Amino acid sequence: MTKILFTTLLFVMLAGCAATPPVIDYDPSIDFTAYKTFAFIGEHPLLRGEGAEGGSPLLEGRLMLITENILSARGFTQVADRESADIAVGFTVGGREKIQINSYPEPYRPYYGGYGRGWGGAYYATPTSTTVRQYTEGTLSVDIYDVSEHKPIWHGKATKRITDKMEKNPQETINEIMTGILASFPPM
Repeated sequence: MTKILFTTLLFVMLAGCAATPPVIDYDPSIDFTAYKTFAFIGEHPLLRGEGAEGGSPLLEGRLMLITENILSARGFTQVADRESADIAVGFTVGGREKIQINSYPEPYRPYYGGYGRGWGGAYYATPTSTTVRQYTEGTLSVDIYDVSEHKPIWHGKATKRITDKMEKNPQETINEIMTGILASFPPM
């Protein structure tokens, strides 16, 4: 019984740590096959939202390079003059401080024995253990616009908990997130 309970708790905790898939939205009336060229929305296509002040000045260049590589691999051609491009790409980053509170009865925590039973199988109150963790949740959005119509046509957004490992090696994390966001562009 203890093994089943421990395995169930482990799966619940791992599911809570899994990355959420990107959220994608687009205009279904658009024929995305008509688009062949792209540019960035401006010389500096990165907007920093609330909670993203500061940060690495290298982020914008990384986002642009990854986008160039992904779109070029899908047959899009980058053009220097954004007014002559079919689509324009922009980015927004933001962050928010969050608090996670977990409370567990002591006997159910790993390496603790017992199930909270007293004499004769009656349950008794058990002390609980509560942990509080503060963390930063980051959001990266990619927006794609029809240049001739001056309107948004596609939006992708990923949200992820920022860890020390990510901050020490941002390239790997940014590659993973951008690849996930742009996986469904253009929509088929």
